[in-house]
Amino acid sequence: MMETKDDNEIRTYSCPKCYLCGDEGKLLYQSLKDRLFGAPGEWNLKKCTNPECGLVWLDPMPLEEDIGKAYQNYYTHNIEYTKQSVLGIFLRKFYHVVKIIPSHFLGIRQEEIRLNNMYLDDISPGKLLEVGFGNGKFLNQMRLAGWEVEGVDFDSKAVEGVRTRYGFNVHVGSLERIAYPANTFDAITMSHVIEHVSKPVVLLQECYRILKPGGYLVLVTPNINSWGHTIFRYNWRGLEPPRHLHLFAQNTIRKCATEAGFNNINTWTTATNSIGVLNGSLSIQKFGNHEVSREPKLLIFFIALILHYYEVFLTRNQFDDGENLVLLCRKH
Repeated sequence: MMETKDDNEIRTYSCPKCYLCGDEGKLLYQSLKDRLFGAPGEWNLKKCTNPECGLVWLDPMPLEEDIGKAYQNYYTHNIEYTKQSVLGIFLRKFYHVVKIIPSHFLGIRQEEIRLNNMYLDDISPGKLLEVGFGNGKFLNQMRLAGWEVEGVDFDSKAVEGVRTRYGFNVHVGSLERIAYPANTFDAITMSHVIEHVSKPVVLLQECYRILKPGGYLVLVTPNINSWGHTIFRYNWRGLEPPRHLHLFAQNTIRKCATEAGFNNINTWTTATNSIGVLNGSLSIQKFGNHEVSREPKLLIFFIALILHYYEVFLTRNQFDDGENLVLLCRKH
């Protein structure tokens, strides 16, 4: 009897060597499962053995034509919030209060605002492209701030949802295949996108090409050297196999930007907005999974909040420990 192929199976290919330097990888974690959105399969992460590199990647890696199967239940498909219970609404409002008030006293509210604006708040509005816009909230926020906005996302369901809700000029596919004219945009942003890409240097090269001279590229990605990864290890929310194909530190994301043609490069890490990663990591550690769309668990939330503010304090003296890694480049 012929064995039938599971239509939900994600086919893979071998990636034994580092994308950036070509050195061999050593096994970091083995047989990981998707404990967020239930994509099929078990996944291994490797780390580059070159001490000057240290890139982390999936091996084996999903085939490009199958990667969409990892996003079938992804959060960006729920453009409208699902109906919440009274308790859920209360918890979210309470979370907002207990997060915002200490932020003012600790002097980190301004950093939160800057991160939420992708560090473009001091730049005169122009033409903005967001690569991987998800649910479209950032595009709408920037449109209201005076920017002319456009977006690209490979997830067709996300694109359809944003077109329906906001009416923005958004496109399905990779940035390279859309092929914008050179020198088109004043700014390009990517929030938690580059870790989903199999060829990150190629993506950044295309960003460089379509930016205007003097234009800005700003991206945020999980920091593999974060304090959260150090304490949660294979339960760290930032791993997210099989959607996160590469995981970066400051040196590796800078190398990507340099190879793409940028030479005006700044990187740093921040604990701002780290509570989501810490909350997810705690849930994975305690329950074996983290259901992103569910109402927050009160005890887990309070522990995550304490860890969040500890990490904020920690990163004031240890600048590589933040959950979020930021890259800011400017094209000459």
